[in-house]
Amino acid sequence: MTNVITLARAAAPIISLASRRAAPIQSAADITDPHVIALHAAAENALASALHLLRSLDCDPAKLQQATGRAMRATTLLKRACAAQVQGGAA
Repeated sequence: MTNVITLARAAAPIISLASRRAAPIQSAADITDPHVIALHAAAENALASALHLLRSLDCDPAKLQQATGRAMRATTLLKRACAAQVQGGAA
């Protein structure tokens, strides 16, 4: 006589996702504002400069300090870009 054992597991709980977006969609005016674009470009340049300093083969404490300063500059520029976007480019 053969015993049959069923190997059934309970289904994992299903997590339903929110039906709406978490962040509002940006309008075209927010994305194409020249002031916001300029701040964003300056922030990218500051980050690229910081990475360039960190990736150099002779990264001494002075270059590390310069890279930190440029990364902080990028942070400030991103904060300004966010404020300008919220205020419609007036920051």
